[in-house]
Amino acid sequence: MGFVIQRRRALGDVVLIGAITQALPGPVVVQTAERYRPVAERLRGVDRVVGWDEPPPADHIRIDLQGGLRKHSIARRLRLWGLGSGRPAVTTLYGEAARVRPRPPPWIDLPRPDAKALVLIPGASTALKQPPPSLLREAADQWEGPVLVVGGPEDSAALDALTPLSIHQDRKGFTETFRSFAQAQVVVGGDTGLAHLAAACGIPTVAVAGPTHPDDGFLREHFAAVLGRNVGCRPCTLHRRTWCWRGDRRCFDLDPRELVRRIRACAG
Repeated sequence: MGFVIQRRRALGDVVLIGAITQALPGPVVVQTAERYRPVAERLRGVDRVVGWDEPPPADHIRIDLQGGLRKHSIARRLRLWGLGSGRPAVTTLYGEAARVRPRPPPWIDLPRPDAKALVLIPGASTALKQPPPSLLREAADQWEGPVLVVGGPEDSAALDALTPLSIHQDRKGFTETFRSFAQAQVVVGGDTGLAHLAAACGIPTVAVAGPTHPDDGFLREHFAAVLGRNVGCRPCTLHRRTWCWRGDRRCFDLDPRELVRRIRACAG
């Protein structure tokens, strides 16, 4: 008898499955959207990946991570109103659902024999979550090695904004993403699945939180550093907002020097 872990989307949520796949006793099958198969197949402890529309093994124990964590939605909303401490880290919730102790990264084995690059991830699921290009440019200007800019086809505008900096832009799928990460000494990105993926590979990753509050459970233990500004309207993304109602994105009004300090600390 084995286990079927069900998480359809999104990339970051699927990546965080790696916290429990190694800890489960027995064969582990991950059921997810087809686009995330190349990532799920790399997670330690995963024996097989099936598509969301495929039938999972009938004799396996089902662990529903897609709909089984909704009980914590009240805690998330209370945190928005300044009450309570939010919900636990998502990896902790996954461990509770699977009844195992979550493991720390790395969850993906990625050799990095010549890791000297600063890798920037300018994109995100919405423009609201994208770090300001000027902030990332400052980090690149202060880096004394190669700079890579990584993203997918949906991140074209954010990638183009940093084109003059980049030696390489990755728009060709997860295979190329892992090739870029293999060169990374430090990764910097906003609240986006690619930043979670970098941290899952054991790469020191700095999360520029922006509108996402760490107490929401996503930007927790697996990141080397989290940089954010504690403005009262955060986390507006809780209600799936895709634009700043203030019009100024004050949550990203950060000191570039502090970001550079965090990056240098991660680089050792």
